[in-house]
Amino acid sequence: MVNKIGEGGFGAVYYANLRGEEAAIKKMDMQASKEFLAELKVLAHVHHLNLVRLIGYCVEGSLFLVYEYIENGNLSQHLRGSSREPLPWSNRVQIALDSARGLEYIHEHTVPVYIHRDIKSANILIDKKFRAKVADFGLTKLTEVGIASLPTRLVGTFGYMPPEYVQYGDVSPKVDVYAFGVVLYELISAKEAIVKSHGSLAESKGLVALFEDALNESDPKEALCELIDVRLGDNYPVDAVFKMAQLAKACTQENPQLRPSMRSIVVALMTLSSSTEDWDVGSFYENQALVKLMSGR
Repeated sequence: MVNKIGEGGFGAVYYANLRGEEAAIKKMDMQASKEFLAELKVLAHVHHLNLVRLIGYCVEGSLFLVYEYIENGNLSQHLRGSSREPLPWSNRVQIALDSARGLEYIHEHTVPVYIHRDIKSANILIDKKFRAKVADFGLTKLTEVGIASLPTRLVGTFGYMPPEYVQYGDVSPKVDVYAFGVVLYELISAKEAIVKSHGSLAESKGLVALFEDALNESDPKEALCELIDVRLGDNYPVDAVFKMAQLAKACTQENPQLRPSMRSIVVALMTLSSSTEDWDVGSFYENQALVKLMSGR
């Protein structure tokens, strides 16, 4: 196959035109059959505007998953790719909100509940209108409603994994919440989840720790300004960036019980997004503290 557009943990992704419809085809080797079936099972049953759409699949010699083609790359490329224009702040907030809505759907509106387990900027795809869709469901785990967590083998990406998962293998929707908090920090700083000091992995520091240090300073807003993506210049509202950082801090708390739900995160990000956004009053669910935080009350 030609027109290779990406490479993932379980195979390569190619661009194709199928009967006039653009598509992305993920070719997986036979050893990845477990991940293939997991992704197929999720995307065959889950449909949402902010989740990548599965068009079809094929099992002949290799395993193929066929998705809608999202033409504008992934969030990681936009934040750190030298050939890309810097994302304006308003786009960053919208991308955060879109991604949160996709995660809220699999956490709150499906039976059984799905846990993605590999949320990161590389798995958030951007379309030509700079709207976001969550992708790559190969590590997704299902859990019955009411079960707090499930011990499991460790999979995912370092820098995005919460302590309870790394130490004990505990899986709950709060694993995705933690990883989403790291993505919020990425949107603010354009830094990777693990920041290498002078290019050395031995001297690296997690983005969560970097922001926690800044937010614990006597003047957290001033300290935060040192971490904001330099490519934004002065084109960002400091108060809004600070609120997003506070939301990210809430998402990445060590105790999973203290992290907000994706439902509450959607509400918080709606208050941060454009006033022209159509607000769904029914979305204002449980966590009024977060709503007050994001609206400055």
